[in-house]
Amino acid sequence: MEQNTTVLICDDSEAVHESLHAYLEAEGMKSVSVYNGNLALQLLNEQHFDLVVLDIMMPGLFGTEVCKEIRKTSDIPILMLSARSEEVDRIIGLEIGADDYITKPFSPREVVVRIKTILKRVQPKKDSVPYLKAGNLSIDITGYEVQVNGQVIDMTAKEVDLLAYMVNHKGKVVSREELLYKVWGYDYTGDTRTVDTMIKRIRQKIAQASPDFSIKSVYGVGYKFEVGL
Repeated sequence: MEQNTTVLICDDSEAVHESLHAYLEAEGMKSVSVYNGNLALQLLNEQHFDLVVLDIMMPGLFGTEVCKEIRKTSDIPILMLSARSEEVDRIIGLEIGADDYITKPFSPREVVVRIKTILKRVQPKKDSVPYLKAGNLSIDITGYEVQVNGQVIDMTAKEVDLLAYMVNHKGKVVSREELLYKVWGYDYTGDTRTVDTMIKRIRQKIAQASPDFSIKSVYGVGYKFEVGL
């Protein structure tokens, strides 16, 4: 991990800041603490950060609203935290653009592992193919840009990763478990709705561009990327 990696932590709990700061520092990463969403948005406009750890339930501006505001102008990776474990909260977080989600109480070590995994996924790979093409779809892997018929489609880094993986395996049925492991980078834990939610978002974003490809659902298994349909 880069020694100058800086994480913005937005949470109203002092204990969360102290524990995450200690673990991030042990991994050679810096962290900056804010305790409400408005300050988080202000700092993001003023400084460079590599990732945001964002609590959902905070005084004033909720983390979900902060996430929506961030996504209007930035693809910075976002890891959301919440004291609530209901599936609906997880789905909402992913639908508005979060890259990952973890519920409280959590192990600070696990949060840092998730952070490192996300950052590893968004860092350009020196040995990877820089561009992918499938029909009228093109993906700039290193630049994290997706175009359909020359029109740039606004996508988060995680959405680009997922779409690129599907393109690399076009014509093959890919299970949700495989996508969780390969794209999110951690072992399958039973939350396949994470994949379903992001596939839904990708479909919505490319639908208006009239692509000549599709991501088909294969009942009981996963998804298949097909071209020329």
